[in-house]
Amino acid sequence: MKYETIISTERLRPTTTIREHDLTSETESDKARVLFSAPFRRLQKKAQVFPLESNAAVRSRLTHSLEVAAIGRQIAQKIAKDLVKNGKISDSDPLVNIVECACLLHDIGNPPFGHFGEAAISNWFKKNGASKKPFEQHRNSLTSHYVDFENFDGNAQGLRIITKLQGEDQYGLNLTCSTIAAYLKYPHSESTRKAGTNNFHKKPGYFLTEDTSIKEIWDKLNIPHYVRSPLTFIMEAADDIAYCLSDIEDGIEKKIIRLEDVLTEISQDLDSNAKIDWESIILKAEENKETINKFIYIRTNLINRATDIAKESFLENSDSIFQGSFYETLIKKQSSEYKILKAVRNFVSTNVYTSREAEVIELSGNSIITGLLDKLSPLLEIDCDSFQIVLRKDTDKIKELGLQIHSRLINLLPSQCKKSYKHEASANPENEWIYRAHLIIDYLSGMTDDFALEMYQKLMGIRTV
Repeated sequence: MKYETIISTERLRPTTTIREHDLTSETESDKARVLFSAPFRRLQKKAQVFPLESNAAVRSRLTHSLEVAAIGRQIAQKIAKDLVKNGKISDSDPLVNIVECACLLHDIGNPPFGHFGEAAISNWFKKNGASKKPFEQHRNSLTSHYVDFENFDGNAQGLRIITKLQGEDQYGLNLTCSTIAAYLKYPHSESTRKAGTNNFHKKPGYFLTEDTSIKEIWDKLNIPHYVRSPLTFIMEAADDIAYCLSDIEDGIEKKIIRLEDVLTEISQDLDSNAKIDWESIILKAEENKETINKFIYIRTNLINRATDIAKESFLENSDSIFQGSFYETLIKKQSSEYKILKAVRNFVSTNVYTSREAEVIELSGNSIITGLLDKLSPLLEIDCDSFQIVLRKDTDKIKELGLQIHSRLINLLPSQCKKSYKHEASANPENEWIYRAHLIIDYLSGMTDDFALEMYQKLMGIRTV
């Protein structure tokens, strides 16, 4: 891998936009495509930690994504400045734009209720999906695809959104291959993933339905198959820095935790060297509290220190990163910054994620997602011919075969999702049931938290308007 190949104007479909097609213009176009897209806007109604939150000061997935993008841009600028100085790249803007865009995208595939939503989808398919008659009839040929549902992950759904579900021609947002590769944090599908091998295998990064597309992207950029783009490491570091600090602040905003308790408990969780650095940051925050909020000072100081560490680590390990043999995060484990951020994550896990405010709504979210799948499951129980009758709205056949409920359920599904289903099913009819299941998950994953609640209440008969 080389900078001149991983930073490219290549797209899966040549762009039809009339403009300059230099690297800066193309990567700026990527950012605009994301910012103006409906899935990105929907992140404003998807939870970061607290679903269905009425306090606008508490972060949503949208505000979290914007913060990650700001940190990712900061790291990328520091790296690019050094690369330009040493003649490794001629212009910093394309690299910075790609990283920023990948950061904006990193949560775009999250279903309603975040990780609980992912778990609810996975558990439903583990318990229910494989018993559906159409699947049982083709079990041998569909099993490799079916594990994608049993181990559903928002990262894989996000890749499906940006490469397929948006747009009119099954190319999604048609982003540059460089941006898509930078987004791909886990370069394996569930079928090739080997849990416990290294960080790249922690979760599935894409579904088998996108296998051809992602391999074409790797080939266009000269990235070996199942290897991360080097720029993905920067996006990952930005997310690692952002989310735990943000969750602390949200916990304080909701009065679940107190800042002084945070500072004390984190100090107790650190070794001597990290503790000295941590208490030095707190002391300076105390000295400056008349001019800047204490937590904001601590957060800003930590972000600046961590982004410097990430920049140094990327440059120091660039050879192994570009050889595909680097499997660590950019925040060095021996650094005080890593230890402090880890202590922050531990505190958040113990005191924020397990708070009643978070857990009760998450349990409700599990019931909502499971209930929606139960109500939509009749669409997975009929054979392919019956489903096509419902899809083309053949009213006489629908009445004759008693498919009235199915016809009303399919009317709920967005036309864009149905268009993708038709395209995939016509190209590979032997996998039709898999694409039908994706159709339902595409609809469900696209819901915001409040829309999922509303639709659940309507389908359960709890509300009618």
